Amino acid sequence: MPDEPHFTDDSHSQDPQPPSEESDISASVAFMEIMRLAAAKAESQRPPRDIPVPASIKDPRSARITQVATIQNPVDVKQSYDSAMEAQRIQRVKKRQTRRRRQTVGVMGGIFRSVIVIVIAAALMATIFTWSTPSQFINDQVKSKLSIAQATGQATTVPTVIPTPNWLRKIGIVSGHRGPQVPPDPGAVCPDGLTEASITFAVSQKVVRNLRDRGYSVDLLDEFDPRLDGYQAAALVSIHANTCKNFGEVVTGYLIARAAARSGLGQDDGLVECVSRYYAQATGLTRRPGVTLDMSDYHTFREIHPLTPAAILELGFMLADRHILTDKQDEMAKGITDGILCFLEPNQQSLPTLEASMTPTG
Repeated sequence: MPDEPHFTDDSHSQDPQPPSEESDISASVAFMEIMRLAAAKAESQRPPRDIPVPASIKDPRSARITQVATIQNPVDVKQSYDSAMEAQRIQRVKKRQTRRRRQTVGVMGGIFRSVIVIVIAAALMATIFTWSTPSQFINDQVKSKLSIAQATGQATTVPTVIPTPNWLRKIGIVSGHRGPQVPPDPGAVCPDGLTEASITFAVSQKVVRNLRDRGYSVDLLDEFDPRLDGYQAAALVSIHANTCKNFGEVVTGYLIARAAARSGLGQDDGLVECVSRYYAQATGLTRRPGVTLDMSDYHTFREIHPLTPAAILELGFMLADRHILTDKQDEMAKGITDGILCFLEPNQQSLPTLEASMTPTG
């Protein structure tokens, strides 16, 4: 038999030669073999390249390539796996947040719907009750009482001012010319030895007693009492008596004044008017118009606190009004007390009488 053609499968050999004409192998088979050998040579000379890993593997051969790529590049595959897991975690968190928002919106919507249903139901019930209630459901007597209550409720309500307790309201009573002055100053003196200081002290004691019986805190002060410096109180009255001088005619009556330098306060005027009115009623004396400088510029007015209402009272003249100054001291004390109460309790309709606390005179 003739020798069969021999093909060399050497990648380093020269280009394959075509089969001889003498070969009995068909030309097509020889051509295919030549092309296969040429492709194998070209593939052996080509540099290696990375094979991309597809996202989804449908072909078994692709799966095999993916496995080889995983073996060849473990770091890239781990990073891809971590990225995929992180993306899944973020997606799960977003889903949970979305569910929570939907639940919150659902709860608020349920509450809002419930409120609307309750309001509508109440309106319907009120309408039905109004339609079904007969006109004579409430009798005339009840209607009358309801009308009175409604009118009372519509009236303007004036809030009641809670008065300050008496024991928190301090009053100062100055006994004129009393105190350890050096030299002593008894004030006006009559020929028989009757002194102004003795009269004012007796009346001042009675006034202090009456006011304390009403629950007030009262200070009995001397003429030049050191406590008068900046003294603060609800009211202060300084008690004096007028001269025992003989003017050749009958001079009678009482005098009362406030500080001339404090004319703008207004409260001093109220205190003066109250004490003057009730003192005149209690003693029967008349108020004299002449006020001396010693009264309007009285030293105590300059010593006490500017906001303390103050007045000075001359009980009467020690000559013409002697019988009142010595025999009606309880009446004088009552008039002064009622005058101070008139100033401190202006809303009282009538002042209480102090007849029970008065000591009968001889």
